[in-house]
Amino acid sequence: MATLNSPNYLFVFQSRTSNDQVKFVILNSADLSDFKDRFNAFNIVVNNHFEDMNVGGWSYKVYEQVSTTNLDPTLSTGLLETGQMTLSEATIEPFKTYKTAPKTYKTRKNG
Repeated sequence: MATLNSPNYLFVFQSRTSNDQVKFVILNSADLSDFKDRFNAFNIVVNNHFEDMNVGGWSYKVYEQVSTTNLDPTLSTGLLETGQMTLSEATIEPFKTYKTAPKTYKTRKNG
């Protein structure tokens, strides 16, 4: 449970296979939720934070803090959330092309 009125959020992800860590701060102003007292929603650009990281299972912790730059969980105000995620390979769907439709149509009259 958050104790700060407008906390910034320190995200700490740890790979379950390699123990690599990814840490970053998301500012309170980036919270997309319309009901911040009930839940928070953020856009996390995976390529910005997990480029060249191992795919697979990751554990995460989210901390609240006043700082906009601190990456040390021991200096945060407190732990808000823990969870797990799966980091997968990026899948890029190729563009689909279609042949153009014919410009003439046949109609049938009933009766």
